[in-house]
Amino acid sequence: MKAFLLMIVSVLAFPVSIMQEINLEGTWSIIECVNGSPDGSQKVLEAEIKSGAAVCDFYFMKDGKYKQTSNMGDHSDNPKMSTQEGTWKLTGDKLVVSITYEGKDLDLDYTCEYKNETLALTRKSPDGRFYIINSFRKK
Repeated sequence: MKAFLLMIVSVLAFPVSIMQEINLEGTWSIIECVNGSPDGSQKVLEAEIKSGAAVCDFYFMKDGKYKQTSNMGDHSDNPKMSTQEGTWKLTGDKLVVSITYEGKDLDLDYTCEYKNETLALTRKSPDGRFYIINSFRKK
């Protein structure tokens, strides 16, 4: 029985221990974006991102500070870079990024997965019907 309980605890703790081993500190650049809805999903790969001159970098700093720079929200012919700053906190596989955007304080909740040197950050709508998965590689 003790062996069984130890196995269950180990399996449940495995994802948490993996995320705690990841050093998020540094700069991460987007390499893939997936948008999903009940109607299907759309995936944009690294080559498409680069050919469209899209940029999205996340900066996780040692002191819990955070910055993101991106032109992916500007859909004009000459997209401009925007920067948001705030803080970040990683607990297990949950990442909370707090930023101020257009004068509003936002907490962005992500579920993290780290595999093959790629960080996947997933956000879902409150009803769970829509999701976005952004994948990043450390610079």
